[in-house]
Amino acid sequence: MSNILKVTTPVVGYDNNAVNNKQTPTQQEQDLSIKNQVDTQRVVRADGRTEGESGQGRGITYDSNFGSFVQSLRELPNLQEIMTKLLFGGMANMVESGISKGTATDIQALFQMLEMTPEQLNGFLKDAMAGANRLQGPLFDVLRQVMDESNSVELKAGVLDMLKTYNDMSSGKHLTQTVRDLLDDIGDRMFRSNRQELRQLVAKLRPYTMENNVRNTQILKEQIIPYLGKYISQTKDMGKIRDLISLLALNTSRLENGNVDKMAQTFQRLMDFPTFQKHFKGMTPMQFKQMLMQVDYEKAAGKMEWNEKLLNIIQAGVKGEAGIEKKEDFVNMMRSMLVNESVYMPVMHVMLPVILDGVPMYSEIWADPDEESGNPESSERGVKLLIKFDLKDVGFFDMMMYYEKGKMDMLIHYPEELAGHESDIRENIRKIMNKNHLEVEYLAVEQGQVPIKVSAAFPKIFERRNAVNVTI
Repeated sequence: MSNILKVTTPVVGYDNNAVNNKQTPTQQEQDLSIKNQVDTQRVVRADGRTEGESGQGRGITYDSNFGSFVQSLRELPNLQEIMTKLLFGGMANMVESGISKGTATDIQALFQMLEMTPEQLNGFLKDAMAGANRLQGPLFDVLRQVMDESNSVELKAGVLDMLKTYNDMSSGKHLTQTVRDLLDDIGDRMFRSNRQELRQLVAKLRPYTMENNVRNTQILKEQIIPYLGKYISQTKDMGKIRDLISLLALNTSRLENGNVDKMAQTFQRLMDFPTFQKHFKGMTPMQFKQMLMQVDYEKAAGKMEWNEKLLNIIQAGVKGEAGIEKKEDFVNMMRSMLVNESVYMPVMHVMLPVILDGVPMYSEIWADPDEESGNPESSERGVKLLIKFDLKDVGFFDMMMYYEKGKMDMLIHYPEELAGHESDIRENIRKIMNKNHLEVEYLAVEQGQVPIKVSAAFPKIFERRNAVNVTI
């Protein structure tokens, strides 16, 4: 197995570290030069950039979700810095800072949930990794086999369409609640008489079930959205309410797409392909539909109770209930978490705030379960991991690992505080690997100077930019 723990040159502007991406005064002077002559007979670029510099030369389409995602990361503060600041003392201090009783209770409950032993951490990590990937289980294992075995573009497109429908279907309960929240916000911005009429229409919506989803979507499309369109036409209200209606239409289309009958119809069409039929032989569309209707999608999504508590705390913090001086931290945390969920990433990402034997620790893990071996002549694939964790009163660690067929390559960066313990770290790592029957082929242990960037460890995140354009 070749060593593939080579850190590539990071893509400028990808990582959410604005400090590292600042231009030097010399660069700024060069960028200010005008490269296009003024031509009064036609429209020309006015920003002083050539086409190659504009981003088009690199193939990034900034009107896509992925292009916006890359741009947003450049401007966002580091999530690790915010979380460690709050976990290591911020949240604990908030309990005594005069916040609401409910939020204080959530903070205390969250800290109790995060307290664990090293043995309990193992189960906590497994649950977190399971929740990071909704498309898991026997069904998706079979669909991955179909994608690997088939060369048919039509079959692969059909499977991807099924996965998109599944994603919307499994999010049905969440989407329904989002629709209701949007309708509440829209109603608050309407005139009183119109607000009453809207609420009468909203009252027709039923609680979410797969059976009720069809009727709810019909009411939204045929009554509520047309009523709101008529309201905008009459009042000429082009403010926030119009943006909310656009979001309502988007979530309604996702509700409509996430129809279990549509899943069954897609399954029936895919059964026309021999490769697909081979793996689902004997199953009818009705049986497939019944199987989907028996799934607990909340449980399948790997929802963890501590996540719910953290979201409640963030919501209170954004509203300023934890103090004005802390509000910006919560806003930045929310933005960072939302941006990381805004696209389909080619690697798994989880965050793990824990209190391990009384010591607060914040960790983030990136995992690629389908990493190429790094040897051009080999078709082998393994698992590549980047693990970052910060222990209070100890310091920050970076770990890169590649696992393939019982063998492991490892690169470990330890904090300056442990400079005199490098040999101990190396020896204990080998003991841990041997205890778990893993052969260490390559092990590098060194003091960390600069944190390993995610884009450097997983360049495929950025390399796949040309294949992603999901502009609505």
